[in-house]
Amino acid sequence: MKITQTRDYETIALLNETVQTLHATQFPSYFKPYEYGPIRDFFKEIITDPKQIFLLVEDDDVPIGYAWMTIRESTDSAFKKASKSIYIHQISINGSNSHNGAGSKLIAYTEQLAKDIGAAKIELDYWINNTIARNFYQKLGFTINREIAQKELNSYGVK
Repeated sequence: MKITQTRDYETIALLNETVQTLHATQFPSYFKPYEYGPIRDFFKEIITDPKQIFLLVEDDDVPIGYAWMTIRESTDSAFKKASKSIYIHQISINGSNSHNGAGSKLIAYTEQLAKDIGAAKIELDYWINNTIARNFYQKLGFTINREIAQKELNSYGVK
């Protein structure tokens, strides 16, 4: 298994199908179904931004997964101390290759990358119904330190 940084937005867009389909299945009122073209175009637009990091996982030179991350930096303010972190937007390993250690290797690679750039932490979020993600991240030492709540409003009277 090999992990490399990539700018191959077409391969990333193809590999995105697994995670996008999961999101759209669990939260159809929020996420769109997977559609290669728009997702490819989105990744093409952001992939050259130096703050965006894309990792490609290959097994015997066959792409099996990826991670999409952003380097986040904030300056010192009256409210918060300055910080630098890596935020993981998505990790996706194709179904037939899940549970083979690829996800754990992606996190280990990300931890080393964070250390190399001087980031103090790795951050991410996942949907509460995604127990697979919750269990995976807890197993790797991630802790929950923030919850986000929302209230759905019906469209009555909303203009």
